[in-house]
Amino acid sequence: VMASPQEIAAAVAVGGFGLLFISHYRAKKAEKTLCDGAYEVEEGHITFLQEMVQKYKIPSIDKAVRALIQYSREANKESLFVQKRCNTCGGKKNKKILAIKIYGAQKEFLQEMQEQYKVKTLDKTLRCILEFAQRDGDRDEMFKVIRCKTCS
Repeated sequence: VMASPQEIAAAVAVGGFGLLFISHYRAKKAEKTLCDGAYEVEEGHITFLQEMVQKYKIPSIDKAVRALIQYSREANKESLFVQKRCNTCGGKKNKKILAIKIYGAQKEFLQEMQEQYKVKTLDKTLRCILEFAQRDGDRDEMFKVIRCKTCS
């Protein structure tokens, strides 16, 4: 039995929708998948994160960084990535590697900000967020407010 042209067209349309749905589902799942990363940050940033983990009873440094990135997604980007506030200008830089897990969507955000604001490296993009949090940010706003879109 041969299918009519209308039946073939309907099957193709449904199949196309199915592929679109699968593609959308995979993209959403990737946003909610934790990705390993290693970022070069100042030793003082790690100390700051450890203090925030203890003060706000955050389960891990990874979670504290994810909270800051989520905050940054809603914050004034100019204040984060344009205003210079280097904590070590004129002093000795003491960088360490911070191995953390962030969500795929958060890594994409860091990459977008790096490109948009012409930040030299992804590491520096994260350091901009950390320096803002350490020097100018409202810590209660950054660490107490639950804004995780991937946890629900």
